[in-house]
Amino acid sequence: MASHQIAVTALRLAGLFGLVAMVWALRVAVVGGPWWGPVHAFLLGAVTLAIAGAAQMFTVTWSAAPAPPAWIAGLQRWVHSMGVGLVLVGVTTRAVGLTVVGGVAVFAGLGLLGFSLVGAIRHSLLRRFDLSARFYLLALACAGVGVVLGVVMAAGSAGTRYSVLRIVHGHLNLVGFIGFTIIGTIPTLLPTFARHRAVSGREAILAWRLALAAAGAMMAGLLLGERAVAVGSLLASGALTLVVVGLVARLGRTGVRGGLPYLQVVVGCAWLASWAVVDGVRLIGNGGGPVFDRWIAAAVLGGVGQVLLGSLAYLIPVLAGPAPALGANLHRFDRHRWVPLAAANSAALGAVLGAPVVVLVAVGLWSADFTRRLVGVRRTGPSGTDGAMERE
Repeated sequence: MASHQIAVTALRLAGLFGLVAMVWALRVAVVGGPWWGPVHAFLLGAVTLAIAGAAQMFTVTWSAAPAPPAWIAGLQRWVHSMGVGLVLVGVTTRAVGLTVVGGVAVFAGLGLLGFSLVGAIRHSLLRRFDLSARFYLLALACAGVGVVLGVVMAAGSAGTRYSVLRIVHGHLNLVGFIGFTIIGTIPTLLPTFARHRAVSGREAILAWRLALAAAGAMMAGLLLGERAVAVGSLLASGALTLVVVGLVARLGRTGVRGGLPYLQVVVGCAWLASWAVVDGVRLIGNGGGPVFDRWIAAAVLGGVGQVLLGSLAYLIPVLAGPAPALGANLHRFDRHRWVPLAAANSAALGAVLGAPVVVLVAVGLWSADFTRRLVGVRRTGPSGTDGAMERE
């Protein structure tokens, strides 16, 4: 219950930053301006807070470990949220001091998250989750270095190395932090979606080794340049592909029972793996390229966004409470699954093809559909009764 409360509070904050990102993105699409703001509001704010809440809940639940103290989890959330807010305001207004302070706060928030996870891991009663925990800690290490590089760039201390730092910064956060977190989570999460016991395979161990090599290659890019980052991106794509293909093959038709959450996470991982290959090839052949290109937009929408909202389609009903509300909420998020699937992948495809109208329409439909499902969620009352039904 304590770990669920941590996740609920973190997801509410994540939703707030997600709303900011959507409004900001709409403004940029209509009026113009840099995409840095909405992308960072979504990835650094919404996605990172969602990861923080879910990672703590998963580590506690799957490891049979005690929940971290409430004050540590609360401090982590608010320090991180304050840091993201300062970074967004600081970069937008070109207030270097605010940006640096915000970056330091974000780094501190990640450190508190790591402290919380390590505390749970040390008291774990089930060692089968250890490999996933390693992915989480590796992801946090990548994020920590990525944030430091971001602070260095914001402070104007990058000098002639700015373009290299920018590439390493972006990849450590998107591939390292978000990507490795996904790889570490799905071996347990996908079977959970399908109401199936956890499945294991040697590919997960190989994926861990590839992830370690990928992290090392991306960090080595600070000295060796873009081609080292490209190697890291390609290795990470291989690690993600190994795990997803292994899971899908082992679950077989049973996986389809996972419904919308299962399908969106699998397809989202396919977008991320595809982007990493395209990105690696581009870095090897053409160097840095633009900061936010079509494929990065597709990775954010069809990859990260689809994995996030697909996971929430399962987590929100679980966090809303047990039966009788649980079954109704799971059904609510799963029915008419073709709508979010079509919208999410149309948005990603529209981004790749350079069709902004398609992207806007698809994202609008996707957002409206998710909001409709979310608003109708039933909550289980303290006595185990359905709160929504009681009100009726």
